[in-house]
Amino acid sequence: MIMFFIFSCNSEKTRVKSDLEASNLKGRVWKIQRTIYKVGDKVKCPACQRDNDKNTFYVYDSDGKLNKCSEMDENGDTVIVSKYIYNDRGVCSGIDKYAGDKIVGKQVNLLQDGKVTEVKEYNEEGTVENIYKYEYAGNDVSAGIVLNNSGETVSSFNYEFLNGQICSQIEKNSTGDVWTVTKYKRNSNNDIVETIKSYAKDANEYKPTYEYEYDNQGNWIKQTQFFEGQIAGIVVRNITYFQK
Repeated sequence: MIMFFIFSCNSEKTRVKSDLEASNLKGRVWKIQRTIYKVGDKVKCPACQRDNDKNTFYVYDSDGKLNKCSEMDENGDTVIVSKYIYNDRGVCSGIDKYAGDKIVGKQVNLLQDGKVTEVKEYNEEGTVENIYKYEYAGNDVSAGIVLNNSGETVSSFNYEFLNGQICSQIEKNSTGDVWTVTKYKRNSNNDIVETIKSYAKDANEYKPTYEYEYDNQGNWIKQTQFFEGQIAGIVVRNITYFQK
């Protein structure tokens, strides 16, 4: 969630990446249907995606801004729809979350010098549940902290970037102790081909790898995740483009 908040909201003072660019998407993408398929429970890898049989729909405008995200359950029913709100300069100022016609939560972004420096997440009663605070190195988020509604630290993180994409990430717990360290290797398309994730609690390293199939725009449409020689997950993206 931390990454999603930040990379969906861009600076208004300097030229930064659109939401499409931040997601490493090429061409004039309009819609994406993203499906994670169940492959069984034999693979035991805490670093692998396990959100089985989940459908998520993303809708972008012609400028590459994310307008709407719809989450579906395993039966194909819409559970949550997130609608993105932009100010008159085209910067994301918040997100309203709906279940049917009812608002069940919202996100309000605080902008300083054209960057999102704080996000407050509200529940359907209008009470703050979490607060996210961010630091920047240039136009990239370099560090952040998550607070609960009492202002107590829940977790924190640090990012490093290479070629505009995250290459390493450190997550810490509420007391500031390192919880996980993750490093990413990417291919020539800048898509992740290996994740190296270690957990402080057991000092083990987990190394899922990824293989891709691409469309003629250079965007992957199928991702197969492997761990120790076995398929650990399959993600399919059905991408619709704006007509030229």
